[in-house]
Amino acid sequence: MPRAVVTFMASRVYPDLARVPTWNYLMVHCTVDAKIIATFDYKDRLLKHLIADHDPAYADQWRGLGQDYQHKMMAGMVAFELKVLSMQCKVKLNQHRPEARATVHALYAKGNDNKGPMALWIDKLDPSGV
Repeated sequence: MPRAVVTFMASRVYPDLARVPTWNYLMVHCTVDAKIIATFDYKDRLLKHLIADHDPAYADQWRGLGQDYQHKMMAGMVAFELKVLSMQCKVKLNQHRPEARATVHALYAKGNDNKGPMALWIDKLDPSGV
């Protein structure tokens, strides 16, 4: 399933008002080979790695839950490994509208969870500046 970051841009961001609203997006589509991982030890290592990366404060709580509970929870989890076979990326970030880039970048930089990353992508894709 493609993963996309999508934001709506009202036509008022452009210097001339003879525009229509548009959508900006960055989408990646991957074709993968998936492998189910069923062993407790592998799932345990993977879970501890994910906790360390995403919620290190939870590590002590997880260890304190006891092995019986951990084994029951782990039995209900499905772990998998993905090998990326191909990757396609499509980007539309107003790069065809240089006159609007500064305004769009400013809006994205102070925006919500989708808009902040869009500002970073505008910087990466247009290193000459906005």
